[in-house]
Order: sequence, then structure tokens, then C-alpha cells
Amino acid sequence: MKVILLAAGAATRLRPLTENVPKCLLDVGGESILARQVRTLGSLGLRRFTIVDGFGAVQVREHLRARFPDGWFEFVHSDSYATTDNAVSLLLARPARPEPIFVVDADVVFEPGVPLRMLENASLDRLALRTQGELDDEEIKMRLDARGCVVDLGKGIDPALSAGESIGLAVFSARTGSALFRVLDKRVREEKRVREWYEPSFVELIGAGVTLRAVDLGELACIEIDTEADLLRARAMVDARFRQTA
Repeated sequence: MKVILLAAGAATRLRPLTENVPKCLLDVGGESILARQVRTLGSLGLRRFTIVDGFGAVQVREHLRARFPDGWFEFVHSDSYATTDNAVSLLLARPARPEPIFVVDADVVFEPGVPLRMLENASLDRLALRTQGELDDEEIKMRLDARGCVVDLGKGIDPALSAGESIGLAVFSARTGSALFRVLDKRVREEKRVREWYEPSFVELIGAGVTLRAVDLGELACIEIDTEADLLRARAMVDARFRQTA
């Protein structure tokens, strides 16, 4: 399985913290968000990474190469990171041949149990779902059917109808991954939807008959970093976990 880490964004909402440093390299618990992700996934045997970088690409590459074997990484650069969103980044990471993929947003702080639960789930194609905590207009929300299958994703979903937040981790089989990249190619290259997140492509897959199941993270800690408040919560979460295991 190949891990695709999306780390291209400039994170303007976190300035001045991200004025000269990519968001994924911000420190959480004595380690960057990105290095924490790679270390955790590597401990589970996932050591083939495609890193899509953009803002601060040289810093990202040097940071990872100083901490992990260089052979773990393939780097892909998004020249258009300032004017596109993560659907473009994901399309740039398209594998040379069909294979299972684990897509991870590089601004998500999670405890080791999160990717473990994703990998242990028996469903071929699955999205991580945060069901604990509050929801607001900013978060990508997920609506499910009675079987626990995803029927819709988006910020505009009524929180009262939502099962929780789609937190930025997804696993796809080789077959579904290939279908996803075909959809992304159509939407981005043919329809010029370069300012689009990847979730609408997931929804188009669902409309074409692909089953995506939600993996409820339950009590497991997982936070997407969009604002300084998120960063502070992530640091507090990691500090609390350290105290519990000390």
C-alpha cells in the first residue's frame, strides 16, 4: 500500500506562524505534524510515501530526509499550490500503476490507533469519521445511510443530519483508486475545477455506485489543524496522551 501525503498548502489562516514555515512542519509535542505522521505510519509497516509539496517544498524535503530513509519518499511538486486546492494535489500523486492507497492530509494530528483502526477495517474503501466533539460550518461533514455507507460529504451539510467530521484520512483499493483518479482527472483537467477539494470527487464516485464506508474513530484522538486554536488543541491533546502513557 502506498501512502499519499498532501502537504502543498500555504496555510494563510495560520499566519504569522506559517509565514515562512509550512503548516505540516509546525511543532506538536516536540515533533512536526508531518514527521509524527510518517513515524506513526512507518511503525505500522507503511514506508512508501508520495509527498505532494508546494509551499516550502525544500523545507519539507530536507526535514523528512534528515529524519527518515530517503528511499521511503517520492516527492511531487505542485507549482500551482497558491491557486489550487487539494483535488489538484491528489491528482498529481496518481500512481504509475493501480495499487491500494492511503490518502492522508498532512495537517492532521492523530494518535497511532487512528491509522491502525483504518487499516484493520475490513471494508475495501473507507473514510475516517470523527464522531466525538462539536461540529461547525468549517468542517467537512459526512452523511451516512443505515448501513454506515457514505452518501454525502461537504461543509454545507446540516450538522443535525451529519454523522460527524470527515477528518482527512481515506483508504482505497486499487480498483477504486483508479476510478477516483479518473474522476479527478475529468473534474480538474477537463472541467477546470482547480479550486475544488477532493470530497466532490468522492461524492461523484458514490453516485457512480462505489461504496465508501465510514470508519468511526470513536474515542481515538484526531484533529485537523486549520487555525491557531486547532493547533493549541492538538498540542494539549498530545501532551495529555504523553502524561497518560508516562
